[in-house]
Amino acid sequence: MNGSSRILIVDDSETSLNILERILNSCGYENIQKASGAWDGIELLDEAENSKEKLPDLILMDIVMPQMNGIEAVQRLKTHPIYEHIPIIMISVKNDAQTLSDAFEAGAADFILKPVSKPVLKARVDAIIKLKLETDKRKQQEEELKTLNRRLEDLNQVKNRFLGTAAHDLRGPLASIRGFAEMLTDELDGKLNGDQAEMLSMIHETSHGMLSLVNDLLDYAVIESGRLSLLKQESELRKIIDRRININEPLAARKNITIKRELEDVGIVSVDKNRIDQVLDNLLGNAVKFSPQNTEVTVKLYKEGNSAALTVADQGVGISEEDIPKLFGEYCTVSSKPTDGEKSTGLGLFIIKSIVYAHHGSFSVKSKKGEGTEITVKLPAETSI
Repeated sequence: MNGSSRILIVDDSETSLNILERILNSCGYENIQKASGAWDGIELLDEAENSKEKLPDLILMDIVMPQMNGIEAVQRLKTHPIYEHIPIIMISVKNDAQTLSDAFEAGAADFILKPVSKPVLKARVDAIIKLKLETDKRKQQEEELKTLNRRLEDLNQVKNRFLGTAAHDLRGPLASIRGFAEMLTDELDGKLNGDQAEMLSMIHETSHGMLSLVNDLLDYAVIESGRLSLLKQESELRKIIDRRININEPLAARKNITIKRELEDVGIVSVDKNRIDQVLDNLLGNAVKFSPQNTEVTVKLYKEGNSAALTVADQGVGISEEDIPKLFGEYCTVSSKPTDGEKSTGLGLFIIKSIVYAHHGSFSVKSKKGEGTEITVKLPAETSI
């Protein structure tokens, strides 16, 4: 440590400079610079800074000097953005209370009385040099971490742009495939044999599932980039929920799952209808996905204080207590599995959370393994969901 540490001694006495240098050399400090006065010391620092040389790790500064005394020099250095971090030990024959107070108030790290004792000087210099090196190391690590974080943020933006572009380019063809499959099913109804009808149905279902995944990826890219915006309008929440249940009922019917409605009138709220549709589709889709056949999903809408509360409860496989905190994270994976092999990106609940938060709302989850799941979304009815 000592050999690489650089120390600047500032004193108007050549004798004092030489004595301090010899003591420091005997303590293992070899990289010593000497300045005959405060102005010479400041000039040495400026030259080192201008030539991008390493600055001192420590300055030993005499107090009593002509033209500019040591306290004035310390005050000047501590107002400089480059030099203010260099620790300074003040050295003086004066040790009255006022001198000590002025020295530490100016920014001195320590004070040593002349004549200087080698053990005292060594102990003080060693301690401050060690602290300075540890501080420099921490600052370097912080800068490296900042650089790494900036790099990661840049890479994250690249990833989001890629996801957005790829998902956008895939959505059109997938929508076309699904549409053509529906059209062929309608036009060729009764003209296909069993295998052909089954294959056409598989094309439709697969393209529908892939389109859902692509839409999730698009939403994720928008949310991650901070571009999630809301287009609010006055809406009757009960009608929005009723319509989304109608749309999701055929999916539930495939597993013989009944969607039960308990929808109260909570009045008119200001919401982004398309985004609330996404919330409902995800909640209903998950409830069906994680429920066995011949069960029931209950959807409730009710007023709770100043909030409109929406609860979707199923009789499905439930979620373990340790998995509940993971639910609304990105790419959520929990131990519970869909009951019919349905696929998912694991982004649905993350998207719900982002949309609900954007509406200044909240959500909660109640669940036990094997006893179903109940998710409640609360939306501030008086200000918008």
